[in-house]
Amino acid sequence: MSIDSSNSQCVICKFKAGCFDGLSSTQLAEVSESKLKINFKKGETIRKQGSFTRGVLYLSKGFAKVYKEIEEIDQNSIVAIYKPGQMIGLSSLFTSKTAQFTVVAMTDCTVCCIEIETFQRLMHENINFAIDIIKSINEQNSLLFDFQISNNHKQLHGRLAEAILYLKQYVFNSNSFDVPLSRRELAEYTNMSTMSVVRILKSFKDDEIVEDKNGHIHIMNFEKLKRISRIG
Repeated sequence: MSIDSSNSQCVICKFKAGCFDGLSSTQLAEVSESKLKINFKKGETIRKQGSFTRGVLYLSKGFAKVYKEIEEIDQNSIVAIYKPGQMIGLSSLFTSKTAQFTVVAMTDCTVCCIEIETFQRLMHENINFAIDIIKSINEQNSLLFDFQISNNHKQLHGRLAEAILYLKQYVFNSNSFDVPLSRRELAEYTNMSTMSVVRILKSFKDDEIVEDKNGHIHIMNFEKLKRISRIG
């Protein structure tokens, strides 16, 4: 982890989230003054479950996973994967002073940590900004609920197919992408065993549905993958 001392101004930042477009130059200057820009290496913990939260996280570069640590078993539960341009921790903005989940960098990441007090004040001052934040919370929760409910009611092949489709549609926007997830992490994401993930990926490859080569996923038969996800 390293702190970026360049203190880039949010008003001219090409990586800022769309919700910040509704803020005035003065308000964007407030965000710039209250934020801390931090670079994380792959595998580093960005935020630890149970730690005191002082800010909202904005992921401007890289990919991060959010998971729930479960002490009773030797396996975490990944609940979300975030891509550049998304904010992490919005759901606990007004409800909790401690982190409900652990956030870890899946690749090298750049994160802007914005003070919660500044964020809350801007939501009170700027109705359009507040509406955009509420929309973001609703969209994130809707995707999370749909994915988890879908996983709970599907057999193993359907779960993995659903996860690959989610990565294609909501994270990478492509039929071919590098997956910064190990087999174990895919298992944690789909509530499966690691061996089941390995076995099903092999069956997908044998059936010419999905090819997985050194962490690079290529969807060969999108319609068949959708069918497996739907009836799984």
